[in-house]
Amino acid sequence: MPRAPRTPRTSRGRTHDTAPAVEPGFLAGGAIRSGVLPLAVAVGGGAALALESVVNGRLAAHTGSVAAAAWSNTLSLGVAAAAAFFLTGLRPAFAALFARLRSGTLRVRHCLGGVAGGSMVLTQALTAAALGPASYTLALVSGQTLCGVLVDHLGLGPGAPRRATRRRLTGGLLAVCAVALPILAAPDEGRTFALAVLPFLAGCALSWQMAVNGKVDEAAGRHPYPAVLLSFATGSALMVAAVAALAAFSRLPRPHSGPLWHYTGGLLGCVVVLSAVLAVRRIGVLAAGLGMISGQVLGSLVLGPLLGQPPAHLAMVGAALLIGAAVLAAPSAARPRPAAVGRGRPAPVSDGTGRGGN
Repeated sequence: MPRAPRTPRTSRGRTHDTAPAVEPGFLAGGAIRSGVLPLAVAVGGGAALALESVVNGRLAAHTGSVAAAAWSNTLSLGVAAAAAFFLTGLRPAFAALFARLRSGTLRVRHCLGGVAGGSMVLTQALTAAALGPASYTLALVSGQTLCGVLVDHLGLGPGAPRRATRRRLTGGLLAVCAVALPILAAPDEGRTFALAVLPFLAGCALSWQMAVNGKVDEAAGRHPYPAVLLSFATGSALMVAAVAALAAFSRLPRPHSGPLWHYTGGLLGCVVVLSAVLAVRRIGVLAAGLGMISGQVLGSLVLGPLLGQPPAHLAMVGAALLIGAAVLAAPSAARPRPAAVGRGRPAPVSDGTGRGGN
């Protein structure tokens, strides 16, 4: 028969209140590190995604849409493969990943997130130049927000499902309102809406990609490299198939030279995927997605004037609303509750990922 846990006593025999076990995430500003820092990483990744959309759209203007997307994914894959020479712990990470695949706890579909990423890059090349940075971003983040709520609630990402509480639903609805206002106020809203269908669907796929990449990251022992490499490998395979299909049914456009920065989309793609993997493991798909949304919109507001497309007032209002939506949707760290006197058991606390409170 197992022994009962010993209860600490003072010299007079009185029972102390047992202090709750507090994880490092709650110490020395750990609550900030557990929520704010991953959110900042997601915002930075979103800004990189806004710039990537502009770069790939400009590249498509003189190389063709499919060719631009293929180049971007291939460059990302090359950078990710080269990084293997400078990283440690890759052998145990891939061994753990393959073990999870053999045991069935990780499915092959979880390793195909790059298909969604490749589709998003393709929509950048097809529609970003026509829509402009702001409109493309708004369409993308609409799908990302709506599907992020569902993905998080169903637990398609790493860890336990994060319930769609009233607070998080308010954040999601606020994000939808923020991205809807500028599109509805556009003078050519019919054309804008028609062009926005592809990036909207790409945004839905992006939420799923963030979730499955988080699964791969978890299976690899929290090493982000396998998820990044698999993402670009499958995305590049999709682009090769697209180029082959285009060559079979039509003539490939002849590429024209352009500025060197037009060819940097693949580097930005590496930043986007890595930031998403690191953010999802801490704050979930919805909060990380909304953080990236805020970064995308803020980035598009900065890029617009630089490209001769100054943002409208409603777009600036939408950016402010999106930041508030990201804060509302981010899981908050639950405060540890004191244990009852004499029971000798610590009260359960959050694991720092927000699963306990949201």
